[in-house]
Amino acid sequence: MSETLSEVQSYYDRLAPRLFEVEERNWHLQSRMSLVLETIDAMATPRSRVLDVGCGTGYLLERLAEGGFSGVGVDLSPDSVEIAQKRLVEIGAADRLRAEVGSAYEPPDGPFDLITLTDVLEHLEEPRRCLSALAERLSPGGLLVVSTPNRRSLPGARRWLAERGVPGIKLRLAPVDNWQSWVDLESHGAAAGLIAVSRRGIFFRPGGRIGSQIGRAYRFGAVRRVERLLSRTAAGRFGFYICVGFRPS
Repeated sequence: MSETLSEVQSYYDRLAPRLFEVEERNWHLQSRMSLVLETIDAMATPRSRVLDVGCGTGYLLERLAEGGFSGVGVDLSPDSVEIAQKRLVEIGAADRLRAEVGSAYEPPDGPFDLITLTDVLEHLEEPRRCLSALAERLSPGGLLVVSTPNRRSLPGARRWLAERGVPGIKLRLAPVDNWQSWVDLESHGAAAGLIAVSRRGIFFRPGGRIGSQIGRAYRFGAVRRVERLLSRTAAGRFGFYICVGFRPS
């Protein structure tokens, strides 16, 4: 494992308990995962074989279990995998879904009808290598769903200002945190022999104190429903989290 990936692993090992603790009230997570789940519901073969790359503490794995999927989730963080596997056992899904330590560059053998890659691509120094490896594991007509931060968004503009030393703007980032653009993501997919068949963008508020205050509105279901509607429009191009569904070309 490279030094940078080791740093990412340590970062998420430290965060794992906290991420699991707050996930049910974290509207940031709820918003972006809603796009992933809606894309799966609309385009994936029901109750098929799935690979969840970057499964973390198992939030998406649990939703996939509820949908009748079978397969495996992998993550770089052993502490996260331990939590994910425990929750699969607790909901009685461990006979068809499991979590294990693994690499996005060397995923388990396929084929898989559905592959999910959420909040992972930005932490990789070689995103095309990852997508190429996943494309090889995808069954004919299968679906790959990728969610990652959009650098051409309001938070992306705030990051641009922070990186140029604008006073009063600070960011906390993972050791590797390379946000992508729509063009980046679709170019990576094309290089791996994939074609985009679904495009959505969500989570429109900026970061910082102002964004935190605006974020209080996300506790209301109506606000999140409006956001999901916006994700289907041109405004979705500026959403912080972009979600693209790919199929083999």
